[in-house]
Amino acid sequence: MRILMIVFLFVFLKAENLQNKNIVYLFKHNYYNYLCAHRWTYINRYESKREDLLSLVAYACLKKHYLTYALDLAKAMRYTKEGRVNSTYIISLFTIKNFIMRYIEDGFDISKIQIPNIESDDLGKIFNLTKKIKPKIQNGEYIIDDGEYNISVSYKIKTNEILIQFYKRSQLIKKERYW
Repeated sequence: MRILMIVFLFVFLKAENLQNKNIVYLFKHNYYNYLCAHRWTYINRYESKREDLLSLVAYACLKKHYLTYALDLAKAMRYTKEGRVNSTYIISLFTIKNFIMRYIEDGFDISKIQIPNIESDDLGKIFNLTKKIKPKIQNGEYIIDDGEYNISVSYKIKTNEILIQFYKRSQLIKKERYW
């Protein structure tokens, strides 16, 4: 019981300490989960005032692939050109995820879909490869060979996530989940 109390106290003190840190500090020190979890605090504090800070919170969510949470921020970023550009980027990623889900679940033809090209994120790259290659879906997933990796793409209905796994010579190199 004492150990549990010590752990609780440590976690509480650490969380208290983060509340006093500014967004830039938290982002630079990779507190992405914290920023994303407290997004509504930041939205309420900075909406229509500091879209540069809201953009950092949104990118913290994107770093963790929390697309749905980033959408909350995208809706709030509409007052400046920078905010609207960042909002469009987030909405495009979410739309890409949605099209990949429809492709896997229903065989929806995404080859003619025209949305902003996103090469700075693996989900965008996978979308472009999927449009081009039109891989066969088997058991809720498909495999793409991009010349460097064999990439497994699947949709997990229960968790509403896209799972992307990169393999090189049958060895898992990287795994990404998009919520």
